[in-house]
Amino acid sequence: MDAQLREQAIRSLTKNVEENLRRGDWPVYALYEIVSDRAGNDFVRAPELNRVKKVLRPLSRESADLFLRFAGWVEEFGMDKELGSSRNVDAARSWVDEYGVLGLNPPDMSVLGLVNSQRVTADYLGMPWRGDVVAGRRNTAHGGGPNESVENFAFEAWEAHLALRLYASVRSQEVVDTDSVVPFMSPEPVEPWSSYVEREVYSQDPELTRRWALAIVESTVNQKIENHCYPTIQGAPGSYGGDLMFRSLLGALWLQMMFLMRADRRCWWCGKPIDPRQEKARTILRQ
Repeated sequence: MDAQLREQAIRSLTKNVEENLRRGDWPVYALYEIVSDRAGNDFVRAPELNRVKKVLRPLSRESADLFLRFAGWVEEFGMDKELGSSRNVDAARSWVDEYGVLGLNPPDMSVLGLVNSQRVTADYLGMPWRGDVVAGRRNTAHGGGPNESVENFAFEAWEAHLALRLYASVRSQEVVDTDSVVPFMSPEPVEPWSSYVEREVYSQDPELTRRWALAIVESTVNQKIENHCYPTIQGAPGSYGGDLMFRSLLGALWLQMMFLMRADRRCWWCGKPIDPRQEKARTILRQ
């Protein structure tokens, strides 16, 4: 793991996440098992009769580099491109034992309670509460079907791995590691009816290569945040502020990547990371 990226990840999370949101947690259970469906697909599941071994706080300082660990899981465990392989089963089991499932299933927890505008509105209108239309914001983190499969875990790990590799290769304004980026470009026409070949277009110039890689990373982060996170409002009249909270552990991981990218400021001249403390000192001196 890049030590500079890890340090930047810790700083960026501390800067971007309000203290009250850092308490957002994700349970890690004492026991997980691999179960198979009739089609032979393997799923990771924590049995219902289980105890919480520890509570993970993905947006806390101690877990600020969790995305970097997830993106490095592919190399650490030598994960296969064949998503359902036995090696990937072992990698998925090792991850959940330490950090819990990714939370890929739809939300299944009702949030209907005393503080709820639907209850207040129903009371005012003199009608029964409509608790059936209130959806939870996250699942119970037990995993299993329909989506918490080994194949889906492996795909998500590979996607995070590739996104981080692309970003690390082009994050400098001055130096673009084109040799690390071009192999990810398609050597075939993007559409069967088109002559447009990605690798031919974007591998000819370092700046085009950089733009292609950043477009891939940015669209991936945006998609993950849209699918696995939700906006919140915190504060009081006169001091309200907006923030993002995660629906799943996967959402929290990609929030970390977003914070890292936002805070990863680099010098235009030398390409080295800018220490936020030094930048603040220069700002004070200019005033």
